[in-house]
Amino acid sequence: MSTSSPPDAAAVALLHSYAAHHGIALAPDASTLQLLIDGRYALRLQALRGEGLMVSAHLRPLPEPGLARDELLLAFARLACGTMKEQATTCSVDARERALWLQLPARAQSLQHIDEAIGTFVNSLAFWSKASSSL
Repeated sequence: MSTSSPPDAAAVALLHSYAAHHGIALAPDASTLQLLIDGRYALRLQALRGEGLMVSAHLRPLPEPGLARDELLLAFARLACGTMKEQATTCSVDARERALWLQLPARAQSLQHIDEAIGTFVNSLAFWSKASSSL
């Protein structure tokens, strides 16, 4: 799950500040941060262009191409359409078409913005984690 253009230096600097605030060491050139929330939710924060941040998490692997995969994708699409109005997160298929991911593009101009984005995302991820296990 990568972006097509390089992140802004300000977004990278803010991500590094967020990591340092939480005692996490990042390589100087890193533009992503891996977090484990509540010992349960593995998140990836990636700096984007325009003071943005992408929060994402792996939901589940996709079956091999065929009927089972098509049915699973349709079930996720129906559920995603039903939650669009209440949730800012989106479901996506990775570039290699092997897994479903949950994503939230968010404004990131302060550590508080990052905390708010993570809180919103984790609430949505809790729902999607339960839902995806029953689909």
